[in-house]
Amino acid sequence: MKPDVRLWLIGLALFIPLIALGVMLLAATDYGILDHQQAGSADRVETIQRAWREAGLRWLAIVAMLGDMVFITLYSAGAFVAGRSLLGAGGVVRVAGLVGMASAPAFYLADTIETGLQLYQLLADEGSDRLATIVAAMQIPKLAAWISSFLAIATALLIRRWSSPGA
Repeated sequence: MKPDVRLWLIGLALFIPLIALGVMLLAATDYGILDHQQAGSADRVETIQRAWREAGLRWLAIVAMLGDMVFITLYSAGAFVAGRSLLGAGGVVRVAGLVGMASAPAFYLADTIETGLQLYQLLADEGSDRLATIVAAMQIPKLAAWISSFLAIATALLIRRWSSPGA
């Protein structure tokens, strides 16, 4: 049975324009989405948001964060479905499928919390020490879950490809 990786690939493809939006913010203001995620304090969040506003790019940051919410949903669902579709295989491919499935909800939860709280602060046009701290704290679990889900699915697909007859 062929693994179902369509949503996962769509999620990955959506990530590329989101990176481009972040680079545009960074190039115009010296502050990108990552700076906003790692701000850690209301003052820092407000400094970043003020720079975006003064450059006329607040709308771009909003679009990037809304796009990130779509990416999070598609990628997480895709990783879960892809992992589940790999369970019929044996050995390392099955284990990788399980890792992909298990990592997907962890990524979804951490990144949804992070981006949702970022977007809330951006729309309110006001930083919050409490929310900025939570957003910054989500960096490690989000990244760990994304890396493990990505590597698990990619590894399983490569192993399947290399081990299939006529590959």
